[in-house]
Amino acid sequence: MLTVHLLRHGQTAWNVERRFLGRTDVDLDSVGEAQVLALKVVFPPVSQVYSSPLRRAWRTAEAVGQPQAMQSLVEMDMGVLEGLGGPEAFAAHPDLLLQFRTDPSSVVIPSGETLAQTGTRMLEAWDRTVPAVAAVDPDAVIALVSHQMAMSALLCRLTGAPLSDYRGFTQRNTAWTTIRVDGAAPRHPANVTIVARDQAPHLPTVG
Repeated sequence: MLTVHLLRHGQTAWNVERRFLGRTDVDLDSVGEAQVLALKVVFPPVSQVYSSPLRRAWRTAEAVGQPQAMQSLVEMDMGVLEGLGGPEAFAAHPDLLLQFRTDPSSVVIPSGETLAQTGTRMLEAWDRTVPAVAAVDPDAVIALVSHQMAMSALLCRLTGAPLSDYRGFTQRNTAWTTIRVDGAAPRHPANVTIVARDQAPHLPTVG
């Protein structure tokens, strides 16, 4: 069966500051750079790497292979929330954030996109990579390097979970989720098996 590792990018200053981070091309901070160096030692060997072209993802992808850029792997467009910290965002857009907590699938962020649109875009990336690789080598191992909200939306779609469950697919910076795929129908929930989630043996143990 084909194996896909969904890898989240390394830490940025905006992650630490808990700012909404979508399309802004923020680079890794010093901790993120250290995470990427450590990741290089422990990440499983892969034959192909596809990555969001945003620098935080691209730098991470370079640590595990020779990446191919895919625009559809970029983060969810946060629109008017971009760059805002949590309290600042809630003060400016309280109704929007309350709606998002209730039903994130259809909430339109002004000047941004819905979580459903993000999931559809990520499925397009999946459909452009996984079947093609499986047709050549059904037992190949590949990596998709992307972002938190984008990967959560994809995992909801692949498993059949409602988008409101997106928080259940959270990954730490430079952690990865491993998926086994039946190449005959690579996006049907019955043919997608999550083997392990939020894997990060190179990161400090929490708790």
